[in-house]
Amino acid sequence: MSQAIPPPPPVCSGFIYAVQRGDTLFGIAGRFNVPLNSLIAANPQITNPDLIFPGQQICIPVPIPIVECCLLLFRTANVPVLPDAEAGGVARVFQVPQSPGNVLVAAIGLPPPQVLGGSIYVAWIRRPPQSPIPFQLLQTAPVVIEPGVWVGAIVFGPGEQFAPFQDIIVTAELAFPVIQPNLDRIALIGLFEQCRS
Repeated sequence: MSQAIPPPPPVCSGFIYAVQRGDTLFGIAGRFNVPLNSLIAANPQITNPDLIFPGQQICIPVPIPIVECCLLLFRTANVPVLPDAEAGGVARVFQVPQSPGNVLVAAIGLPPPQVLGGSIYVAWIRRPPQSPIPFQLLQTAPVVIEPGVWVGAIVFGPGEQFAPFQDIIVTAELAFPVIQPNLDRIALIGLFEQCRS
C-alpha cells in the first residue's frame, strides 16, 4: 500500500522543492541555507517535521531582504502645474527580517483630489502579479501657506515581505478602502529601482 503524498503548501514566498529520497527537513534547510524553524513555518501542511516523502512539494522560503531607502515621486501629466509649487513627493521604505516594516509617503504641491476626479488621495505599492497595497494619504494642517501637503504610512508585520516592488503611485480615488487603483487618476509615481539608501 503506497503512502499518499501530502499536498503542497497553500502559499509560498520562495520556491517549491520536490523532496528527494533520503531528504530530511534538517538537511534541506542546510542545503538551502534556511533556518530550520523558517522552513517548518513555511510548510504548515507538514504535520510531523520528521516525516516527509519523496516527491512531496515543499516551500523553501527566500530570506527577506533588508531594504532601507527613499525614492522620489514625480508628478504625472494628470496634475496641473501650480504657479507657486511643483507637485512631487518622497517615499521612505523600511524592511528588515523579524521586525515590523513600513512605508511613509509625503507629497507636496498636489491640487485637491477633486481636480483629478476623486475625493481622497491613496498611495499604492504595486507588486505584480500580487495585488497592490493601498493606504490613504491625509492632508496636513497648514503650518505655513503651502498648498497640497499630504502624508500617509502603512506598517507591515514582522517577517512580512513587501519589497522589492514595482513602484509606488498616488491616485485620486472616490473612497477608501479600495482594491485597485484608478489608473486614469495617477498624480505621482516613483519606481522602486530608483530607491536609494
